[in-house]
Amino acid sequence: MEIARSRTKPMFEKTDQWLSPLSPGEVLAAVSTAFAPEKAKVRQDGNVLDIRTGSNLQYRLWGNLFSVGRRNLPAAITIRVRAAKQGAEIEAHAFDTFGFRLTDQAFFGARESFEDRLNELLEMVATAAKASPGA
Repeated sequence: MEIARSRTKPMFEKTDQWLSPLSPGEVLAAVSTAFAPEKAKVRQDGNVLDIRTGSNLQYRLWGNLFSVGRRNLPAAITIRVRAAKQGAEIEAHAFDTFGFRLTDQAFFGARESFEDRLNELLEMVATAAKASPGA
């Protein structure tokens, strides 16, 4: 299962992998809990979490120049967890869910804003899972 994605390819994507001392079930629970304050939509299917954050409507309405717009950057992250010898292996793919746009050109400040947000999402997963690089 994955988040139903638009047919529009994301403009911004990042992936990362980690090892965690937690079991796969503990990783999934910890990550879900970490995203609760974000008011994110979290769906789980087996050892996969799909998480959506932000609001496409709010971001399009307020744009990148206003803080309310930047707080609502439409982004998602898919996390796959597998059992490892001592804990879990985690693969994460973060991407924008901005969807339909008239051009593939990023508008003023969008690249930095989206890259920062995707890095934040990946960091939230790594921190929640008590992860270290190297999966």
